[in-house]
Amino acid sequence: MIRLLLIDDHTIFREGLKRLLSEHGQFAVGAEASDGLQALRYMRESEFDVALLDVNMPGRSGLEMLPSFRAARPALPIVVLSMYPAEQYALRAFQAGASGYVTKDMDARELIESIRKVARGEKYMTPAVMEQLLIGPIRSDTSVAHKQLSPREYEIMLLLVQGIRLTEIGRQMFLSVKTIGTYRTRILSKLGIGSNAELTRYALQHHLID
Repeated sequence: MIRLLLIDDHTIFREGLKRLLSEHGQFAVGAEASDGLQALRYMRESEFDVALLDVNMPGRSGLEMLPSFRAARPALPIVVLSMYPAEQYALRAFQAGASGYVTKDMDARELIESIRKVARGEKYMTPAVMEQLLIGPIRSDTSVAHKQLSPREYEIMLLLVQGIRLTEIGRQMFLSVKTIGTYRTRILSKLGIGSNAELTRYALQHHLID
């Protein structure tokens, strides 16, 4: 039996995952966490075989929490579940300690296979992720400005270049508009640019979006 820790702030998504996993007798959901700090407490109190981690959560994002999870449970395989394409987040997820990366629009069989594989001590990568990891080092020159962004800044940058308003970003992240505005100012400063339009051009130039 593979004992799972589900880490996602959306109750409906967690319920859907549990129903999906219940169809396969080898899985048991040991605990559910709605944010990273709650998940960290569970990791310290109980044993799990695999953790399924959402990227976009209130407070500290999944990527921000990964180093803390690795420190608390170095041997625990973590599969990152993301709404974002592999080219945007996969490389950062694996660098932060993820064992697998799948998108939330994946086929159910893909998720099941990812859990089984990481539970065996292997890495799980889709062809798109493998391609990203192969080309990632070519693009990972630390002199590139966006490499200096924190996980949260990087996440907000990707939302900004999609044209999402500050109020909506704040709603998604459970942060105030003022806080999101501060992040935006910090991002623009680190990248040496002055507007959202320039930010979009930067993201296109560095292949961060299509």
